[in-house]
Amino acid sequence: MKKHLFGFILAGLLFTSIAVFAQNANYATKKIKDVEYYIYKVDTSEGLMAIARKFNVSVEEINTANPELQNDLKVGQKILIPIKKTEIKKADLNVEFKEHKVKKKQTLFAISQKYEVSQEDIIKYNPQIDKGLQEDMILKIPSKEKEKKVVKSEKTIAPKPTMKLEENSKLDNKKTTVHQVQSDETLYSISKRYNVEIEDIVKLNPSSANKLAIGMEIKIPTNGSKNVLNQKDDTIIATPKSSVPSNQLTDKTDYPNINSKKTIKIAFLLPFMLEHTKTDASVERFIDFYAGSLMAIEEAKQKGISFEIYTYDTEKSEEKVTAVLTNAELKTMDLIVGPAFSNQISIVADFAKANKINTLIPFSSKIPDIDTNAYLFKFNPGTEVELKYSTELLTGKYKNDNIIFAEIEGISTFDEGQIWCKALQKELTNNDLKFSKIKLTNSEAIDFTNIIKKNEKNIVIFNTDKFAYIVPYVPNLRQVSNNYDVILFEQYSWRNQDKILAQNIFISPFTTKYNAKEISTFNDNYTQHFGKTASKNSPRFDLLGYDLSNYFIILINKYGNKFIEKIGSFNFSSGIQSQLQFERISNGSGFVNQKLYLGEE
Repeated sequence: MKKHLFGFILAGLLFTSIAVFAQNANYATKKIKDVEYYIYKVDTSEGLMAIARKFNVSVEEINTANPELQNDLKVGQKILIPIKKTEIKKADLNVEFKEHKVKKKQTLFAISQKYEVSQEDIIKYNPQIDKGLQEDMILKIPSKEKEKKVVKSEKTIAPKPTMKLEENSKLDNKKTTVHQVQSDETLYSISKRYNVEIEDIVKLNPSSANKLAIGMEIKIPTNGSKNVLNQKDDTIIATPKSSVPSNQLTDKTDYPNINSKKTIKIAFLLPFMLEHTKTDASVERFIDFYAGSLMAIEEAKQKGISFEIYTYDTEKSEEKVTAVLTNAELKTMDLIVGPAFSNQISIVADFAKANKINTLIPFSSKIPDIDTNAYLFKFNPGTEVELKYSTELLTGKYKNDNIIFAEIEGISTFDEGQIWCKALQKELTNNDLKFSKIKLTNSEAIDFTNIIKKNEKNIVIFNTDKFAYIVPYVPNLRQVSNNYDVILFEQYSWRNQDKILAQNIFISPFTTKYNAKEISTFNDNYTQHFGKTASKNSPRFDLLGYDLSNYFIILINKYGNKFIEKIGSFNFSSGIQSQLQFERISNGSGFVNQKLYLGEE
């Protein structure tokens, strides 16, 4: 996995940090035989391992507390989670404190960002939050300035390096710059950053051969135009494997009003799982996404736009992404891309809001903070936008057809397909559009001919997004479709399965009708950049990374960080797989992509 990923990331290291804290939400508690437990309600598609990681306990500890489980969970089931006590040390008497009153839905991470103190320090002086934060709780916040004077050994993150030019170096009469060493930097990473040899750095700084300390200032020889930070294009972390001549790149994207003085700073927070030896199939999708993004960046560089790209391996845990967000440079970004997993989104959303940084969530359709966080961008529209589009289709293009809701008995109320179906039926009723229902209880006894109409198109809609649940009913439906005009309104995720019926329709934020010339050029460039053939999966994550990156690069280059004021009038037509249309869903909310496509096969 490491070798594969670093085929894409040639110019340096992924910035990673040690995990420092796991957030616990405010859950009810229960004490049994002097042992305290959280009472936790199981969420949709949640497994024991995910819950154990969420509370920093083992699966065995959960099973011991809930002997009835036997590793079998049900949505909505309430289980006991043993509470792990945090060891509290006596507070230093010299530390001064401020008081903070916890607001509704406020997280520990958001509070730590507000006062610029670590979450560990807040926990240290407020042992009562071991049971979770509660609204109106009063917290003691240690004074950052005072504590720095008392705890002299505390390490702080060095500020972003400042460059000083020394015209008359006594060593070899070479011009040098001064670099201040940051957390986790090595001689290798510094040499790559400045495009110089390690030996040349050691020559100028003999002590660096033994040890680099945070905050240490070392001299870096400048090699004229070869020094990376003296070039107009100062990409720091990730560049494609090779630099493809500009005439070989897709010339589709227009970059109006290129501001050569503006350097666009983008941070990618993606789960590459570099520290894990076990292969994770999902990682390939995020590597593809990152590769497509790099291609968009390379194309923009060829057009004259400068970048600083920072890349972080966020893995899958809340602890990891929290640790990553302690990197000081993240507060200076023009755009953050990620994270990938829903359990990390709120943490990054709080960071984005606290630091006023526009943040793109490229995968998840569930972003609980989108209604109140003006700095979030959600690409995957989710149920509300899909419902609006589906209603328009069925009351427009398909209004004269026989619409049938096939309702499988026992489907969970948390099933996204069930939620969508109930809402869709309500919308159709409000629009005076008639539809039929068929109850599915026993697949062998089902007879679709009782509800199918001859000489009409019959559109069948199941009340679930789980493909496994519809499998028992597919043979009967296929048999009926041999004699009648039957169209399945399928979930987009089912497209990875074998084709269910001869006729299917679906909606998604991805088109399946690519421009042949554009996709051919992109595929050729992909192979030249990365030395392998592009994925043929649907959707293509490399195209998703490419389209999204192009969209935001154009906006930021043209309007700077004020681009959200212009986004409503921005017409993006440069996407290969997705044309994008981001809109606020209410005053003070974030932006949601409204562009969906109808697929007919």
